[in-house]
Amino acid sequence: MVVTIIVVTRRYAEKLDDLSNYTLIYGRRKVGKTFLVKNFIDHDLYFIVKRGGGIIAEDDSITNIDSFELFLERLRSALKDEKTVVVDEFQRLPNEFLDHVQSFHPKGRLILTGSSFHVMKDILSPNSPILGLVSEFKLSLISPVNVFKELGTHIDPNEGFELSPYLRDPWTFQYFKEGKTSLEDILFFSKQTIPSLTREIFLEEERTLSEVYEGIIRSLALGRWKLKEIADLLHSRGLIDQPDPSNIRPYFKNMMSMDLVSRIPLHHKKGYRYTIKSPIMELGYLLDEKYNFFEEDISDKRIKKVIEENIPKHIERYCGDLFAELYDGKYEYHYSSEFDTDFIITHDDDVLVSGEVKWSENVSESDVRKFLDRTDYLPGEKIFLAKKEFDIEGVISLTPKKLLDLLKDDRASLKDL
Repeated sequence: MVVTIIVVTRRYAEKLDDLSNYTLIYGRRKVGKTFLVKNFIDHDLYFIVKRGGGIIAEDDSITNIDSFELFLERLRSALKDEKTVVVDEFQRLPNEFLDHVQSFHPKGRLILTGSSFHVMKDILSPNSPILGLVSEFKLSLISPVNVFKELGTHIDPNEGFELSPYLRDPWTFQYFKEGKTSLEDILFFSKQTIPSLTREIFLEEERTLSEVYEGIIRSLALGRWKLKEIADLLHSRGLIDQPDPSNIRPYFKNMMSMDLVSRIPLHHKKGYRYTIKSPIMELGYLLDEKYNFFEEDISDKRIKKVIEENIPKHIERYCGDLFAELYDGKYEYHYSSEFDTDFIITHDDDVLVSGEVKWSENVSESDVRKFLDRTDYLPGEKIFLAKKEFDIEGVISLTPKKLLDLLKDDRASLKDL
């Protein structure tokens, strides 16, 4: 495992130390829950619940436990002795398990991990027997700031910045080798992982990956982000009876709860820009739409062409998340028939910053001045990020290297540049 994911995950572990002795860690499949707990949280006993209800106990030896009662007995005994116990994928246990957790509290330290968001919602509901007894900790994609800070330390900042959107998904790190791995390589090795992971996520939610759900994923991968556009495409493919956005809103609500889909508010407009949350998954489905990528061997030339065409938009969205984190604000998007504003960061009704990303070799001062003219009506700071720097009044000109230096200096701010 490369150093990046280890360092980033350790930061999550440090946050967990501040939580109560009973903790719920949740997130969709393959976001690093098991890795986090096994490698960075000292524990005495580790239970993994299999599909079907079987339980494996990992301590000095690996033991299969087929009896729920025997599992409860071992758990009760360990917590009574003030030990730290992990129950991984606990949502696969019978519903009465939570009543037992309530009876165990506050003895020992209990860490529960789960991959089903609708189960987590039930657990945190007013009727839950463990409401108020457990601290909750959600794991999703790696922080955009953290992933770039670590990648930029080990590889060229431009290369690290370009890879950062895709390596926010923790499972992709197994395909990353410092100085040797390209985005094409990561996609090649994950061509079976992406569709399998999608099916796993739906399986954990006890939902079927229906043709409508998959159709929505593919629509988003093709760049359709408005509900009407998506409904039209699904109708044209015979997946819904009427091209009415109201027919697909419940699907989006479910997919957002599963951490598969994000929505970016439109600035001063009604509606949202919907996207697949994971850029690497989006690229995989786009390649499959174009070239049947999941089932056939595709030339590196074709893969590289699709990657090059889509890197700029993924970096734009990544910058929206990154600067929202830096400014502790909300990422919004503006578009019109004349121009787009790549990201606007707001807090309440105040605009803190607006930004433009130009990820190409052909960037000039005129691009910066056009951006300033188009965003003149917006208050707040102006950020222009490109591979080269510009000295123009009224704009904070950033390169990946300059941004990295800033992130490493906790005392600095963007105004210091």
